[in-house]
Amino acid sequence: MEKSIERLIDTAKWTSIHSLMFASLAIGYFMWGVIASIAPLIYPNINSVLFLLTPTFATLAGNLILSLFSDKKLGRKTTFFITMSLYSVGTILLVLASVLAGFSTDNLAKFPSLILIILGIVLGIFGVEGEVPVMLSYTAEMMPLKYRDMMLVLAPNFDNIGAMVAALVGYLTYSLSNSFIIELLALSVVAILGIVTAVIIRLLLPESVRWLATKGDINKAKIEASKVVKDGTTEVKEVNVNKKLSLGSRYAFLAIIGLSQYLTYGLMAFVVADYYFSSSQTPFIIFIANLGASISGFIAAYIANKIRTRIFALISYVGGSLSMIPILYLTTNFNFAMFYSLLIVNMLFSEFGWAIRTIYEPVLMPKKLRAFMIGLIRLVPITAYAISTYVTQSFNLTNYILYNTILWLIGGIATIIWYFKGIDTNYVSLEEVER
Repeated sequence: MEKSIERLIDTAKWTSIHSLMFASLAIGYFMWGVIASIAPLIYPNINSVLFLLTPTFATLAGNLILSLFSDKKLGRKTTFFITMSLYSVGTILLVLASVLAGFSTDNLAKFPSLILIILGIVLGIFGVEGEVPVMLSYTAEMMPLKYRDMMLVLAPNFDNIGAMVAALVGYLTYSLSNSFIIELLALSVVAILGIVTAVIIRLLLPESVRWLATKGDINKAKIEASKVVKDGTTEVKEVNVNKKLSLGSRYAFLAIIGLSQYLTYGLMAFVVADYYFSSSQTPFIIFIANLGASISGFIAAYIANKIRTRIFALISYVGGSLSMIPILYLTTNFNFAMFYSLLIVNMLFSEFGWAIRTIYEPVLMPKKLRAFMIGLIRLVPITAYAISTYVTQSFNLTNYILYNTILWLIGGIATIIWYFKGIDTNYVSLEEVER
């Protein structure tokens, strides 16, 4: 019996095309990490919570608008070139802002540098954030079933690596120059190098076969599929799902754990450094947090297919909740070395929670609106993050950590309920979940 085009994709042997797809995804997430880190890293010079909140509107717009166009009209590959164009222009504006600020002063908040910085960050965030739902969809639609969950964890981990590299560059340049202008310029150079790499790789990228099939372009889908299965296929034992879940219940679960993980990561990896520590400590704390998340991402990718997703989710969010207890205790007798160590442990669980999200989100969403629904899921945590960033500026450190603990517990409770009511998706095809 002839295999369906979707089955061919799921059973394809790993080829150089898959390596190319992974490289494309990795550089995209790396750019996300770099560009999303710019505002928190230069915040001490701007010193306005509104500046931290500015990227939120671009984040929401990118997630909803670009993902919808990708589903409805553009496809995955074309969307990637649009998003790259957006954060290319944004990066150019950041370089221009650095030049206009002047190397003899260190006031990025002065006009017109601040306007250019805000426009550059907004365009960059609009592009990279809009790319995230599309990249998750592309990964789930194109990676062989044997490697799908691993790739859905490993590729997004380059967001952590990008943020870690940005923080390290920021820390070194600021420590050596004591200048936020030099720091911003160095971060822009890192972004430019990433963009050039992304353009070269993505020119060779195939379009999503499943997206083409959904649009009825079967001939084009077959041509793209032939590139992916050029080395043949292998047998993969697929798993069936014996439980039906409404779209509403799937959305609610993903929105709740998204709120829990997105807020606790952002507040502990970035905002805590801006609100409670000095300018020189800010990039180092962001570096330490994302170092822990990056290491954890490789661990999560290794175990993604080795334990059931429901158990993985339970370990991630319950473990994250427990990891906050010693941090909460530490606020009564603060010690930097202990804080860095506990922050790394907390980021380990945060990355596990992110891994569960990136596995479940594209797999549980319907094929015709996969990217848009992922963006719609992220609407909840992004909005809550903006509100939390504003509200927590008046908290003392103990209340701030307590707030993060409560957010972790929300995710922990959701994963306990999901363990009994939800499904595992290990080796389950997208079409099986759809049915």
